[in-house]
Amino acid sequence: EHPYLLKLAAQGVAISGLNYKDELPAARQYLANLGNPFTHVIVDADGQLGLDLGVYGAPETFLINPAGEIVLRHAGDLNARVWEEKFVPLLPTQSPATGQGEGEE
Repeated sequence: EHPYLLKLAAQGVAISGLNYKDELPAARQYLANLGNPFTHVIVDADGQLGLDLGVYGAPETFLINPAGEIVLRHAGDLNARVWEEKFVPLLPTQSPATGQGEGEE
């Protein structure tokens, strides 16, 4: 899913990453080699935040609104089909991810 995350980031979608129990040097090297789509990354070395969020396997993607509330949780690979079917309908009408403003078709 990493190439698709890079594509979304290039379209202006703000993506926060959760380094879930990965070794920090390896995670940094991965992003350095393949590109970093994340605006920031939270390190969850012991997996406690993941447990608090109910993560049961990576990858998982959460859509979080400006108030910090989880609007959608998707377990599995994030790809164009999942993005369009599950996430886009829940985005504000004017969004860099949709390229459309309110009232546009």
